[in-house]
Amino acid sequence: MAQTETIWLVDVGYITRASRGRGKIDYLKVRAFLEKRFDNPCGTIIFNGVDKHYGIDHGLKQFYHTMEQSGVVVKLYEMEGGAQKQVDVAIASYIVYYAMKGNLVVLSTGDRDFVPAIQLASNQGGAVALMTYDFGVHGDLINLARERLLFESFPEILR
Repeated sequence: MAQTETIWLVDVGYITRASRGRGKIDYLKVRAFLEKRFDNPCGTIIFNGVDKHYGIDHGLKQFYHTMEQSGVVVKLYEMEGGAQKQVDVAIASYIVYYAMKGNLVVLSTGDRDFVPAIQLASNQGGAVALMTYDFGVHGDLINLARERLLFESFPEILR
C-alpha cells in the first residue's frame, strides 16, 4: 500500500521528560524534516494531559496557540490522579487509525504501552517509525519500529 501522508504523533509528556539536557526540539522544523525525509506531507498531532485543578499555564497556552496557527493539531486530555491516562489511549488509537489508512506513522514517545497498537498496525500492513531522543524508549518499541530516528542526530531540528 502506497503511503499517502506522514503522520507525526507526539507525546508531549515524553518530549518534555526526555529533552532535559539533550536539547529541545523545534516542532515545526521537525515537521519540515519529516516531510523532506519521507517525501510527502506531514500531518502533526501533539497530545498532552491537562490538570483540571491548575489549568494550562500562560506559556503552554501560547505554545498550543502557535502550534495550531501552524497547522498542528493539539489534543488535550484531562489528567486523572496526576497521570495522563487518556493521552496514551488516544495516541494508540491514532496509531492504528492512520497506519490502517496507509499513512506512515512517526511516533515520538517511549512508553511500552504502545506495543499492542504498533503490533496491530504492523500486522495489518501499516508502517510505524520512531522519532525519539536516545533516552527513555522501551526496547520493545525500538524492535517493532520500521526505523528509528534520533532527534540528537539532526542538530538542525534542535533549538
